[in-house]
Amino acid sequence: MERGQIFSLDFLISMVVITAAIGLLIQATAYNTYNMKEERAYNEMRNVARIAANLIVSSNETTCEDEIGGHLMNCVDTINGNFVPITNFLDASGYEYNIETETTVPKLDLDSGVAYNGKDFVEVKRTTFVNNVSGNSETLTVKVWKA
Repeated sequence: MERGQIFSLDFLISMVVITAAIGLLIQATAYNTYNMKEERAYNEMRNVARIAANLIVSSNETTCEDEIGGHLMNCVDTINGNFVPITNFLDASGYEYNIETETTVPKLDLDSGVAYNGKDFVEVKRTTFVNNVSGNSETLTVKVWKA
């Protein structure tokens, strides 16, 4: 080091390398944090959709009644079913939704009144019987996205 020289070339190079390493570490941490946040949001959406689908196929309000007044799991009553508790659950969770069957008459088609806007969504499907008709299997689709 010469007299009057404040920084040596070795010191400057090492500072550049240390600064680059710190920058890469910060960038990797931000990337991982973002991915964890997105995964948590997706898992929450998936759980809400699964709970809604499970409620539809197992709740006394939405399932078909048998001859003795019992309720049949995995048999959805699209005629007399009360889907208000399920839609209230989804509304309270802060999610928009679309719940529908494919071909049943009357077709089950519930939505939150807000059209799907291209955001990330989760779709859960359940194969069920509908309106207690033997051999009438149907696919129930629950689509959920963040409001």
